[in-house]
Amino acid sequence: MRAIAGIVAGVVLLAGCSGHQLGSAQKVEPSGSEFSQNLYRGYIGLAENEYAEADYKDSDRFAVRATEAGRGGAMPPEDIGARKLPAENIAEMTDARAGLVAALEAGAAEQNPAGAAQAQIMFDCWMQEQEENRQPGDIARCRDGFYVAFESLSPPPALSEAVRFIIYFPTDKAVLDPQAERVIAEAQAAAAKLGEPVVKISGHTDTVGTAAYNQTLSALRADAVAKILASGDMPIRELITEAHGKTQPAVLTADETAEPRNRRVEIILEP
Repeated sequence: MRAIAGIVAGVVLLAGCSGHQLGSAQKVEPSGSEFSQNLYRGYIGLAENEYAEADYKDSDRFAVRATEAGRGGAMPPEDIGARKLPAENIAEMTDARAGLVAALEAGAAEQNPAGAAQAQIMFDCWMQEQEENRQPGDIARCRDGFYVAFESLSPPPALSEAVRFIIYFPTDKAVLDPQAERVIAEAQAAAAKLGEPVVKISGHTDTVGTAAYNQTLSALRADAVAKILASGDMPIRELITEAHGKTQPAVLTADETAEPRNRRVEIILEP
């Protein structure tokens, strides 16, 4: 009897970890702000999608967030450290989350509750899919959905303000990937609104490797971006290209430290 009781207890324990949060979350009558209610509906949708894919762990995770949001509780986007993300994606996702949090703190949830909730839902969806890192189509859907929603929260820059864009690179690479090309396209569109800006392009590296090697690598990165920018119809009053090697890290690290946020090119448009 004792052995049987142990088996039954084990089955009950497993059942408690197998997507049972979704049913409870679906029974919640959402209250609170319009933003919270939109979050509730969005998280329920994510929980249902993961449940349909038999990913009960993530279904439970989203269902718990739905329940909290539905009850009007504070529910920020997932912390970057909450999931095991691929190293090459951490910098972009850190910046994305920071931008979303800044928009929410600036009142986006009150001014555009549906758009703000959609941006948060798509960010958390992106986090989950990027952690799994096995369905490129789903990763792209969530990531692109985040950026589309986020743009609805961000008013265009005033014509008197400088605008900055950042492109990140893999280790030892100066090749532009599709994400880099999208950032350059955004910079070109912003430049058109500014008229004929001064464009400053600065290349940087992390601290892995010698100073001479990184100086050359940062120059290659800056030149790759400048070449694409200059090849378009973007009106430019002056184009300035700089290479800083590993001397100006965005994140201070010890020498010989691989840091994705330091492997970058910054584009600054000045009216």
